[in-house]
Amino acid sequence: MRFTPKDFVLSQKIESKNRVHSKEVTAVQESFIEHWQEIGKHWGVPKALLAVHAWLIVCSEPQSTDDVMSHLGMSRGNAHNMLLDLVAWGLAHPIKKLGKRQIRFMAEKEEWAMMTAIIRIRKKRELDPFLTLEDWRRVHTSELKSESCDGLEERLVSWMVTARKMDRLTHLASREDESWWKRWLFSALRTN
Repeated sequence: MRFTPKDFVLSQKIESKNRVHSKEVTAVQESFIEHWQEIGKHWGVPKALLAVHAWLIVCSEPQSTDDVMSHLGMSRGNAHNMLLDLVAWGLAHPIKKLGKRQIRFMAEKEEWAMMTAIIRIRKKRELDPFLTLEDWRRVHTSELKSESCDGLEERLVSWMVTARKMDRLTHLASREDESWWKRWLFSALRTN
């Protein structure tokens, strides 16, 4: 008999119905999830993504899509997409046990790895598009030097110098380990 995606979905539904969840969301976990969502709204991250990330953070065991669905009251598609987004960000890791079809997800627990993952994504989403302004400036140099632009080219050059420094810093931050940064930061705080 040939395996079809329909069989996989059916087996997933049967597995999820047979599983009894050993723990429900506690008041502290719920409070943490809400607080994580409150913090994350300032980052411009979707609330559903933050809820799933917070849930994975508070869980000591890897969680399946079904676990996320039942504990957070999400649809299968939404839970699955949020888990895949977290994996893409580097904030969660997929775990598949040998002989099992179901993939479970675990949050990145190491704080430095979590912070550098966030730095890499923020750089990709915010700083990299800003750096494309340098190419635009080069194409329009002659128009920018006209008097009608009132020093816009000089401001753009200054912005790009700072943006390239930030780009270099984020590159270093994502490459180096925590001990290197502690030494670097604390060396600046030393006084003679």
